[in-house]
Amino acid sequence: MKISVTKMLELTHLIAKYSPEEGANQTLVPSLKTWKISEPYQKIPQVYEPCIIIGAQGRKNIYLCGKRYDYNPGSFLTLLAPMPLECELIEATPEKPLLAAMIQLDRKRCSQMIFKMAQTTPLQTMQEPLNNVSGIFSAPLNLKLLNVVIRLFNTLDDPNEANILGESAIDEIYFRILSDEQGGMLKYHLQQRGQIHEISKAVEYVHQNLDKRTSVEDLAKIVNMSSSGFHKKFKDVMHLSPLQYAKSIKLNKAQTFIMEGKNVSEAGFMVGYNSPTQFSREYKRFFGVPPSATLS
Repeated sequence: MKISVTKMLELTHLIAKYSPEEGANQTLVPSLKTWKISEPYQKIPQVYEPCIIIGAQGRKNIYLCGKRYDYNPGSFLTLLAPMPLECELIEATPEKPLLAAMIQLDRKRCSQMIFKMAQTTPLQTMQEPLNNVSGIFSAPLNLKLLNVVIRLFNTLDDPNEANILGESAIDEIYFRILSDEQGGMLKYHLQQRGQIHEISKAVEYVHQNLDKRTSVEDLAKIVNMSSSGFHKKFKDVMHLSPLQYAKSIKLNKAQTFIMEGKNVSEAGFMVGYNSPTQFSREYKRFFGVPPSATLS
């Protein structure tokens, strides 16, 4: 079911209405933010939390290990786990900024929706996909999904509507995505038979222990797998090796610490670097500038 230009313009105007500030804007629905960015930028590393991103205006390229994912008007991007990405904004001006909606992905809430769906219509058992176990995918918006996103934004003028009807719309968004052909991968992983479930504990460990040394052997033990088997499954899902993933997360977090006012040595120590020299070298290799230049 194709979407209409009129409907996309309606969504664009609504996102613009609830994007008073540059960057992220929190709405009355806790899991919903809007994004407005008015200037293009070159490719930079960023970490995206699990979310659904719905593009309305402007063009942004997102890369993971060289593969590009759509983040453009009329498409939605879903990330099932925290992902270190490279992003470049190629189409945005103050007169016509990038506009997008971002819904925090609640895996428990999605799983509850799958359970409800199964009560009325038995879900077809999905065999493990052979070629696509990725934790990120993009797909075109369809008209039913677009309509419910518009209804979600139309609740935001009234706190009571946002609390009741807005939350109901979030549930329907999950339903629409899970019902769509592209939602099969999300459904598969949330039924806890997919590989994302198997590595989720390792991903959680990395994020909760940034100051500790990370090894493939230790992470593999957490999920009761052999090192080689864990390494392969992790890379299948996250597109990075476990150590590459951990380094990306640590360095992105260090950048945040520095921007919050921590000095370089302190930021490095907080993400597991005991050697300031090594931290500065790897930071510069990753971001293209030394830590001391982060705020300049």
